[in-house]
Amino acid sequence: MVVLPFGFTATKYPGYFWDTNHHKLYSIKVGGELRPLPLVTMKNKWWNSYQKEDGYRVSHKGKHRYLYVSELMKLKVVDSTLPCQPWGC
Repeated sequence: MVVLPFGFTATKYPGYFWDTNHHKLYSIKVGGELRPLPLVTMKNKWWNSYQKEDGYRVSHKGKHRYLYVSELMKLKVVDSTLPCQPWGC
């Protein structure tokens, strides 16, 4: 079982976790490593006209989605644990 550090909470898309202390979004990799995702701001949104505000571009079921900072700031801290995978914890 993988236990996330205090302050991390799950988002509505599996595999992505919001750090409520440092206000960053992380994705979890195969070995249980958390990797920070880059913030996409309105200044560098030339490739997508659907983004309304600053946020993070994530992939869910093969489609790009956005998690906006305003939505992520509303998340409450909930203990999140992940089960072990066949390749290890």
